[in-house]
Amino acid sequence: MLCHTLMMMALPTKAPLERPTAVGSVDSTERPVRCHWERAEHAGLCDEAIAGIEAAWSLQVDGLGWPEPLEDEDGILDVYVSSDGEGGAYAYGPWEDVDPSDGRLGTYAYIVIDPEFETWFYWTMLHEFNHVLQYAIDVTESKYVAWEGTATAAESWSDPDLLPLDDYIQHFQATPWVGLMGDGWMLWDEYEIWSYYEYGATLWLFHLDETTGDGAGSAGLDLWLNNAQDSWENEPDFLDAAGMATGSWEDGWMGFTIDRVAVGTSATPEWAATYGGAQFAIGVEAGLTAADLPATVTPEFMPLQTGAVYAEITDLAPGTSVVVSADGDEGVRWAVFAADGSAGDWVEGGELEWTVDGDSVFVGVVNLGSEGFDSDELAAASSVNIEISIGDGTADDEKSGGCACSASRVSGSTGLWFLVASVLAGFRRRD
Repeated sequence: MLCHTLMMMALPTKAPLERPTAVGSVDSTERPVRCHWERAEHAGLCDEAIAGIEAAWSLQVDGLGWPEPLEDEDGILDVYVSSDGEGGAYAYGPWEDVDPSDGRLGTYAYIVIDPEFETWFYWTMLHEFNHVLQYAIDVTESKYVAWEGTATAAESWSDPDLLPLDDYIQHFQATPWVGLMGDGWMLWDEYEIWSYYEYGATLWLFHLDETTGDGAGSAGLDLWLNNAQDSWENEPDFLDAAGMATGSWEDGWMGFTIDRVAVGTSATPEWAATYGGAQFAIGVEAGLTAADLPATVTPEFMPLQTGAVYAEITDLAPGTSVVVSADGDEGVRWAVFAADGSAGDWVEGGELEWTVDGDSVFVGVVNLGSEGFDSDELAAASSVNIEISIGDGTADDEKSGGCACSASRVSGSTGLWFLVASVLAGFRRRD
């Protein structure tokens, strides 16, 4: 869906957003859904919006197993065709636990879509309805990748013909140093990089579903159900929830960090089969040859927590041993990795020695945050250099340093609260 995310901080003293005004409405005959229109000439668009919600309800609740939306005061899920959509669409709910007995801090939500929105209403409703379902499970989650990555993936899990836009995946792959902590708004405000990053995080959701789910979307639901709690303390958060699926979030994330280097190459994995073109390749900080080693790579943009920095080494003789280590800020857990064709490995702390099978290898570093890192912390970059050299050929399965783990492709496994709103891609963050 061609849209972008608008996040607005909501202070506890701020009154909730007022619902759009309307002059008429129509009810669904199949679901507890009512569509309101702001202007009489847009009444016909409500038929399209209701059809989209009915389809989304059947596909995501009945089909994928998401819990039903929580009911508002009149038991109706409301959709507004209104200029309040400001050129796009969004879902919004109040900050209150509407069912204290269900073990989740969830709420109802409503959907607003601008009548001039140029994206297919059916597609939009699949996306926004998933936000309504997310609101019903956990309103405290603060990271965009959990909201938008899941909702974008849900479009495809609902209807395989609706694939994430190419720009989404390209932007996500182009800036791997952002990790799971940042988003397109942060990239624009702090780096003046225009990005659909949080939508492209659906690539991570596809990988999570391939390695821990049923391949048809169960990982997205599990992420949100495992993310739920019944208080305003956001524990567990979405990173904790990912760890429940993979054993630890570090294992799962490092598996993806290694596997994603194959996207956009001739070895593009099945879970990313649509994105085999070179434009989807991972963003590389430095391209080196064997003759350049030893070398130190200093990133242009230092990685946020969970962020990765990649370097590619080419013109290697098969059987060459490459050693990679991180020289970074103290107090940060640094992981180094290598990805070579269909294999890869990583280690936390120390150095990793990897013997290549072909003539090239990707190596890099990941910022795993401080000891006890929590994803509700503010995103913060830490400085690091990647040290790369030719080894002595003694690499084996027991990698030096801390925890080592093969990529999933090898092993076969692997406060303030926020309004989340999806608005038109052309919405300007800054005048």
